[in-house]
Amino acid sequence: MKEQIDEIKVFNDDEISVGKWFYGKPNLTPDKNGNISIITKLSFGPLEVFEWGIDSKGKPYRMYLWLENDFFKTDNYVKEITHSELKQQIESMIQLSVSNNLSEWIPIYEQAIGMLEDNS
Repeated sequence: MKEQIDEIKVFNDDEISVGKWFYGKPNLTPDKNGNISIITKLSFGPLEVFEWGIDSKGKPYRMYLWLENDFFKTDNYVKEITHSELKQQIESMIQLSVSNNLSEWIPIYEQAIGMLEDNS
């Protein structure tokens, strides 16, 4: 997740932008399917979404959605990743949070790492 950081904007406590990417505040509450979306990264040009989290079975995953399939055929996917890969993504987000004074986000990411280690 190494980004070319052009400009970082903090919109509120729940969202920041880094260049063309928008990141949502981490949320460790499982969704209706039992999945926990730890990192959400989206772009409006082109419309695409990346998500990293822990599925209902405790397995780390990465999801990719391309939302412009009317124009281009691109495969969306959800695939299992290693605990190490997810931890690396979370640590990158901690660094981004530290460098942008998103102090409320850091303990949530640290808690996510703890959850990940409990499931490994």
